[in-house]
Amino acid sequence: MKLFLIFPSWFGAFGAFKYAAKKVSNFPPLNLCIVGAIAEQEGWEVQLMDAHIEQLDHSAILQRVMDFKPDLIGLTATTPFFGDATKLACLLKERVGVPIIMGGTHVSILREKAFEPCYDYLFIGECETTFPEFIRRFAKGERSPEVPGVMMRRNGEIVYRGDPPMLEDLDKAPPPARHLLSNDLYFMGTMKGRKLYSSIQMSRGCPFSCVFCASDLHGKRFRQRGLENVMNELELVVRKMGTSHIYFVDDTLTMNREFILAFCDEIERRNLKFTFEGSTRANLWDEEIVKRLKKSGLIRISFGLETTDPVVREIIKKNVPLDSYTESNKLSNILGIETINSVIIGLPGDTRESIKGTVDYLCHARDLLHVTLNIAMPYPGTEMLRMAEKGDHGLKLVERDFSKYQRYESAVMEVNGIHPEELINLQRKALLRIYSCWWRLIPILKRFGAATVIITAFNSVVNLMRSCVRNIFARKD
Repeated sequence: MKLFLIFPSWFGAFGAFKYAAKKVSNFPPLNLCIVGAIAEQEGWEVQLMDAHIEQLDHSAILQRVMDFKPDLIGLTATTPFFGDATKLACLLKERVGVPIIMGGTHVSILREKAFEPCYDYLFIGECETTFPEFIRRFAKGERSPEVPGVMMRRNGEIVYRGDPPMLEDLDKAPPPARHLLSNDLYFMGTMKGRKLYSSIQMSRGCPFSCVFCASDLHGKRFRQRGLENVMNELELVVRKMGTSHIYFVDDTLTMNREFILAFCDEIERRNLKFTFEGSTRANLWDEEIVKRLKKSGLIRISFGLETTDPVVREIIKKNVPLDSYTESNKLSNILGIETINSVIIGLPGDTRESIKGTVDYLCHARDLLHVTLNIAMPYPGTEMLRMAEKGDHGLKLVERDFSKYQRYESAVMEVNGIHPEELINLQRKALLRIYSCWWRLIPILKRFGAATVIITAFNSVVNLMRSCVRNIFARKD
């Protein structure tokens, strides 16, 4: 039996910022690598295509699929790109004609609302406990296997036998089948040069309750892989694949302090040489942790600042003291760790004044080298979507087209009289102002490259000027 897995391309996304986004968003699709590993364990032949990193359009994807002649096709997509993935699935259904699976966070949350006719099966939740049984039955000729977590149709009716159990022991998940990827195409810009990289997940689940995050897929209970299990995967990626940089995709890298210190010890014991980065909460960051992580290879860390306004922070349930960011950014900078703070504008309760206050903070934060400034998106499954639908905290949902649910050059809500077009302009102005600070010039050039920075800045200025002209003529009318 043959399985063809596809991570669809998202060409054209993020508007003026698409070039910068492509530099930092080319994450290897680990979810599909795990699906591929499960299928190979069951004796299936598998091909996996990252159509984005390979820059393949629909015709090129279709040709490769047809050449492989699969028995089953699997896709995944996040919310903004679900529509594009569905168009591809429709084309594959018409031209190839084999059953198609769709999985991922978007369908796990929306379920039957995302069950488009081109899909034969939706996989809900974590697949490790359900996919092995599904493909065993599929290989035996069953086309309606009633497996928990698998949504399907029978005689035109949707059939679903309940949610799958969460994977309690993460060590039982197979190592991602990275050999299915073109690993030599994944690069990340750092202050230490452009590096061949991969990503690793050491834990799942987030116990916090930020209103803009959908935690339904992995739940709120924090689950940690065993140290030996993590290190074996890391050793494979670094030593056998020759990867020089690792992006740890855990929600909170330093959630388990005891684990992370033992992790540093084990890197030293095994004499593994690589650089890495990740993200955590600013109040889970201290001198001992930073020094140990730096010695092990940490070169960049990201904190979710979101906003500096105390009222908005309370609304979004960001229960981290604001001083923690100033202290953690400073500590990281002193010890030579590149810092990123993630910020969101258009949050529930935001005003023009609160947004200006956040941007002012960022423009004076000399210890902060990078900023990602997003526009708030009410993704399915988030409390923020429910707030927008009810009109709480000044929010009003004005767009339900998921293709517009992108964090750059797009806005789908208004808040306290700030309309989507104004939010987009505020984002453009803020980023131009933030990155005109001289101390951020070298870090941004090393991360993105001169050409990307120039193109992005030029496109952003042009779009800002166009918007201003439109507004002038609109007022005249």
